Amino acid sequence: MEQLMDVLSADERQRAERFHFAEHRSRFIAAHGAMRIVLSACGAGAAKDLTFAIGTNNKPRLQTPEHARPLSFNLSHSGSWGLLAVATEGSIGVDIEEIRTLDRMERLAQDTFAPGEYVELSALDEMRRLDGFFACWTRKEALIKADGRGLEIPLNCFEVRVDPDAPAAVLRAWGAADAINAYGLWDAPPVQGYRAAVAAPHGSYDFKYFYIL
Repeated sequence: MEQLMDVLSADERQRAERFHFAEHRSRFIAAHGAMRIVLSACGAGAAKDLTFAIGTNNKPRLQTPEHARPLSFNLSHSGSWGLLAVATEGSIGVDIEEIRTLDRMERLAQDTFAPGEYVELSALDEMRRLDGFFACWTRKEALIKADGRGLEIPLNCFEVRVDPDAPAAVLRAWGAADAINAYGLWDAPPVQGYRAAVAAPHGSYDFKYFYIL
């Protein structure tokens, strides 16, 4: 933990110290320290020297020196796991969520998801519905993070596949969310008790996945 703290910026250290619970502070340090180390290993520069700017809708981006490799990235963390995606071109978005029981899950889905998604979720067997909810949630979150507008995009103006056992896919998008049609969607390899998804512009990708334990 000391080594990870050492690569953080002064601002990141201050943010870490503001966490009330030690567990949350440690998770922040681990996620952001590991992010810097991975970006450095991918050619962005020395981990401790990396600087970030806040883009539209508070999405962080690397301020890349002339000699360093331009990269896009996105970080998400939930529970005991973090998920970092790094791309050499194009925007990328990820989301990871710990699968947990939610109060009023059905109402949340009805208020948040597109009508077709809610119908598909309701049609799932009750034992698969919680997994379906988080499959849908992570797929949608990854897309709006890749797009860069975040929650400016109405979540009920685009549909993704809800079935947790079927490949992730964008089914359709309209209105303010029309640009979502330009993105592909993939489920990340499973971690027990979690759902995760990755979104990037349509194209040919060679995904490589690494676990840091």
